[in-house]
Amino acid sequence: MFGSDISRRGFLRGSAVLGAGLALPSLSACSEAPAAAAMSSLHTLLPGRVVRPGDPDYTSFVTPWNLAWQKARPKAAAIVRASSTDDVAAALRWAHETGTAIVARSGGHSYAGYSTTPGVVIDVSRMTSVGFNPSTNVATLGGGVRNIHAGAEFQKIGRTITHGRCYQVGYAGLVLGGGIGFNVRRLGMTCDQLIETTVVLASGEVVRAAPDENSDLLWAAKGGGGGNFGIHTSFVVQTYDAPPVTVFDILWRENVEQVLRWLLDFVRYAPREFGAKITVRATPQPSGPPRVTVGLLGQLVGTLDETTALLDPAFAIAEPDRSYGFLREASYWDGQKRLSDEGTPERSAERSVFINNSLGDDGVALILDHMRKWPPHKGLAQWKAFATGGAANDVAPTATAFVHRQSWMLAAIDVAWEGDDPESDISTSLGWLDEFHAALAPYGSGAYQNFLDPRERDWAQAYYGENFGRLVNVKRKYDPRNVFHNGQSIPLDVMAFVNSR
Repeated sequence: MFGSDISRRGFLRGSAVLGAGLALPSLSACSEAPAAAAMSSLHTLLPGRVVRPGDPDYTSFVTPWNLAWQKARPKAAAIVRASSTDDVAAALRWAHETGTAIVARSGGHSYAGYSTTPGVVIDVSRMTSVGFNPSTNVATLGGGVRNIHAGAEFQKIGRTITHGRCYQVGYAGLVLGGGIGFNVRRLGMTCDQLIETTVVLASGEVVRAAPDENSDLLWAAKGGGGGNFGIHTSFVVQTYDAPPVTVFDILWRENVEQVLRWLLDFVRYAPREFGAKITVRATPQPSGPPRVTVGLLGQLVGTLDETTALLDPAFAIAEPDRSYGFLREASYWDGQKRLSDEGTPERSAERSVFINNSLGDDGVALILDHMRKWPPHKGLAQWKAFATGGAANDVAPTATAFVHRQSWMLAAIDVAWEGDDPESDISTSLGWLDEFHAALAPYGSGAYQNFLDPRERDWAQAYYGENFGRLVNVKRKYDPRNVFHNGQSIPLDVMAFVNSR
């Protein structure tokens, strides 16, 4: 038997904000906040849907999910809480007429805090409808749907998609950046399931992006990243069967090097029905180096016996901690409840790389060596690997904007801290993160555009590779004034961008 449920991410969270002394990348320049007369006209245009400083909900809407950016990012003059495509269009026309900077916000889980602006945030989180056509098994999701909404509705009809673990993450951000979850090897990337989407352009024009209409914009929506071309108010997606699964959350405290090597070798060639995340976590000890453990979280579309047979070699290497986690059969959506995380705010930094080849003994040793050298403080550090490949790699790199189609794993390193940690401790931990990422880079390529990384200098190549030039062309066509921009948004000119780096 395994133990009871535990905190999924395991990161500690505090109440204070990141000190101003840390040198962190800043946003590109934005327009100043709108004038009072313009704000008055916005209230008249959208009565009851505008949140201003001093209103009860204002602070929650202007506080970045990643609290590390709370002081470094601007506070909005107002938030438009759109309830419909018409609301979004009206707000964008107003912004165009008044010259106000805007940014779109769905779930708001930007790792880099890019869902912020000194102007107006257009928030679509009220648009949570989920419709379903049983004759085609196609679903239509509102622009503000989050994982928790999609899961609740799909459970009723016995269907699924490639979805994320964190309940509060917006589907818009997930699909627009690619979308990785435990179904990725069986069903492909989330963006591969996108059939069409409704987009409101900066001018307020509403367009349909589909194979037969604005197909270049649909191509860009499949992995080109959010906040680049317009505001998406609905997504039409293909759904799939939601079969019973065996879910697991397993922890090894002994023989971690041998266990990690076996898990990495296994996941690379695992059945497509197997989806998992491997985690190597460092925990501070009263004295000496951090304690390092290896965890496996995920699911198999199969029985408990089938799952145990697959994992028996790992159990033979070392007995897992039977007081922790679980290994059990479940209906699909009941299983997801065991695997899911709330996705509450935290202070963290994360760097990623796609792994295309074997890490080998040297790679495993590198990972464990760096984890044991983490300079501990009140937070935690982890190296994690999401199983990719399978159906995700059946799609050609240029068929969608999501270019990372040769990998079998997405590796990421992240650190988190409490609000009252000394800035010196945080700075040292971030330095360790950068060193670890640089050491791991030769084993992989690229970076995941949904794990936005302001520390990545060559982010355009890392996120988009050979698709970057085509994305620039789409940007010029649909957002020629670069209204939708942030610190890592698609630019209007490739050479001007390259020369500015």
